[in-house]
Amino acid sequence: MSSYKEENRKRLINLLSHIKADKNPIGWSHVTTVAVGGLLSVGFSKIGAYLLIVSHQGRGVINCETGEKIARDDEPYAGLDSHELECLGIGPIDGEKIKLCSHNGGGLPQANSSGESLELVAPNWPEYDLILCRNHKNAFVPGHQSECNIIYSEHISAFGFSWCGNYIVAACGSDLDVWRRNAKL
Repeated sequence: MSSYKEENRKRLINLLSHIKADKNPIGWSHVTTVAVGGLLSVGFSKIGAYLLIVSHQGRGVINCETGEKIARDDEPYAGLDSHELECLGIGPIDGEKIKLCSHNGGGLPQANSSGESLELVAPNWPEYDLILCRNHKNAFVPGHQSECNIIYSEHISAFGFSWCGNYIVAACGSDLDVWRRNAKL
């Protein structure tokens, strides 16, 4: 590696080392951790505060406000379109086509209209850190680190904001975490 690349790598790792881990960062609350064997993908509903979970064991729906599991089926790959990266919802989102995010692609928003963004970094690869930044800040810009928090560390396969921007999901192959935006007073 050339010397300027090595120096830049060290500089970026130093910037990231100033970001604190916090599972309940300013303005957000951690809602739940859900164990999911054989997790394939996740996706948010556009009609409500629901997260669809697709695994080798079927589909499940989580209420993002409470963390409660509110629907479940046991039919592997039911409603799944792995080419379009969509899956039909069940329970309160029955019939809704949910856009999915997984290690195979797809995607969820990585920013919201409140000036927050999610950044995936891997200074300690193969473990990744998911960083939430507030106030239009960026983890790689000097002086912005105090507006950022590491909210999840794992081998991340899917992450993103909900379509309304009020929920966050981060998932690895065996579990996932959900956050919700705190109500403004």
